[in-house]
Amino acid sequence: MTLQNILVVGATGKQGRAVVNALLKNPNNAPHILALTRNPDSANAQSLLSAFKDGQVELVKGDTGEPKAIFEGRPKDSIDGIFIVTVMQQKLSEEQQAIPLIDTAVDHGVKHIVFTSVERGGNEKSWTNPTTVPHFKAKHNVEIYLRDKAAKSNGAFTWTILRPVAFMDNWNPGAFASMMTAMWASSMSEDKKLQLISVHDIGEFAALSFKDPAKWAGKAVGLAGDELTLKEVKEKFQKVTGKPLPHSWNILGKFMLWMVTDLRLMFAWFDKEGYGADIAELRKEFPPLMDFETWLREESGWKEDKA
Repeated sequence: MTLQNILVVGATGKQGRAVVNALLKNPNNAPHILALTRNPDSANAQSLLSAFKDGQVELVKGDTGEPKAIFEGRPKDSIDGIFIVTVMQQKLSEEQQAIPLIDTAVDHGVKHIVFTSVERGGNEKSWTNPTTVPHFKAKHNVEIYLRDKAAKSNGAFTWTILRPVAFMDNWNPGAFASMMTAMWASSMSEDKKLQLISVHDIGEFAALSFKDPAKWAGKAVGLAGDELTLKEVKEKFQKVTGKPLPHSWNILGKFMLWMVTDLRLMFAWFDKEGYGADIAELRKEFPPLMDFETWLREESGWKEDKA
């Protein structure tokens, strides 16, 4: 059964917008979206509002740092589901962004919570592997809190945890694509594969969980659509776009890793352990799951550039 009113945190960001797009792609069977944004007058918020007609999207001004204010003035049980995404390097830690919001949502009668986390070596291993990467550990802490709160709630709410791997979208046009390549090249073994997922498909899996919460209740699922070495990424990028993969100087990649501890530990973890999502099983669940070439052709910013 599809939930009728869904609050989407970060609705104007990459993951939140992907969730909104996936939920509303079929207007005849779509929920009402409450799009949380700090600034409803921003260009991104207004773009989101104008993309959907007939009141399908309602902008909600609010901040996860003050979760009670988000629900004020709304009757209890009026919001069926909530999508939660946290962001590193904000004023609040990722635990502070998510845990009070989870508590407030449950108190308000939200029935299904989808939290987007990070993959840490497989569906089972991720539960016991916070890793040494700070933002991975923070998301792990939120996962444990969400799971344990539900277990003590006597069925008051259910949850789904999505654990995406590295984003294909990091290689959209822009300076960051060049830096991502340089960091990869300067920190990982040549034969080491990295799992990748499109943000588009994160939205699709979130939509699946909201459309059938009973099926997805209590599931924590790693999300990946491809697994490639850097050499393979370069070959596929050249094949699809006709251009070399953007690649800054490796020395700049090393400098960035030296400057940002979180990134340095993350790439070291990629090389030593790495993601463990089951791509074959995911494709059985969702056959349109995009590999890197498909993402480049159909979803990336390079498709307009090539056209």
